[in-house]
Amino acid sequence: MRRFPRLLWLLLALLLLVPSAGSGKALRVVVLTDAAGLGDKGFNDVCWQGVQRARQDFGLSAQFVQSREQADYLANLSLAARNADAVITLGYLYVDAVKEVAPHFPDTHFIHMEGEITGSNVACFDFRSEEGGFLAGLVAGLFTRTRKVGAVGGMDIPPVMAYLSGFEAGVKTAEKLRGEALVTIVTSAGSFNDPVKGKSLAQALIGRGVDVIFRAAGNTGIGVLEAVRDVPNVFLVVEDLNLDREFPGKVLTSALKRMDAAVYGALQELAKGSFQSGHRWLGASDGAVDITGMEYSRHLFKVSDLERIDKARDLLKAGKLKIPKQPSEVGEFRLPAL
Repeated sequence: MRRFPRLLWLLLALLLLVPSAGSGKALRVVVLTDAAGLGDKGFNDVCWQGVQRARQDFGLSAQFVQSREQADYLANLSLAARNADAVITLGYLYVDAVKEVAPHFPDTHFIHMEGEITGSNVACFDFRSEEGGFLAGLVAGLFTRTRKVGAVGGMDIPPVMAYLSGFEAGVKTAEKLRGEALVTIVTSAGSFNDPVKGKSLAQALIGRGVDVIFRAAGNTGIGVLEAVRDVPNVFLVVEDLNLDREFPGKVLTSALKRMDAAVYGALQELAKGSFQSGHRWLGASDGAVDITGMEYSRHLFKVSDLERIDKARDLLKAGKLKIPKQPSEVGEFRLPAL
């Protein structure tokens, strides 16, 4: 009974706000977020930016629906697929639901972020999160004054583990460049939608002397922001969305993952009648993974360290660095000369 009002609301929204099939009007697009929803200052917000831009450029009709818990995914996805031309699902946790639902709606197009799904009506995208994590770890490792850095992850799923593995590899590279030992403390909240837990984990890291924290935690990361915001001499590296300007100087850099560009491109293909199904990997060499130019924090770094960071970015863009995706691979990582 508890899910019925939400499903009823979704059905009414689709019937009232979205043009009917065969009307000749705008393509109907429904975006399904995970429990973190919009306003997570990360994954979901980045994807929604791509939808908003596509709506403006191609005249799409688009709306989002937030699934409050994973148990809602299947029902919400089925209902959206029944009433939309395209459904966009955000996050690895949707993979099983899309695999089950997509074959039953061959005339509906599915666009999925993070996770491989086969089907002639499914376009899915994965990102080399480890490359962004590597740059985040390099920045954190070159900057830290206490020689202790930390990370707060959401759930232990492949994209997050890739982020954190890359982060550890980046810190190890900074350790070699500095010629002194650095401590890396990685924690997991076990949830993408628990800001209280995120804040508690970040506060615990600060209590252990960590002065740079990398977050890869969805809405849980809002708590990490809150923990660090007002603490002197403690800094952040954030994931997915550019928050440099929002927290100038406090965010050393943002590890960008251009899911907005992937969403926009898929919707552009759909609008032009050239939808391409299949699975695509995107990374630094595709312009899909990078860090910001550190406009508000460059003055905090040595010139030589900034040059090393820029060289690492160039090597990744040229496809000359292979970054570990799993924690078990970090120990075998061959540290680059920067």
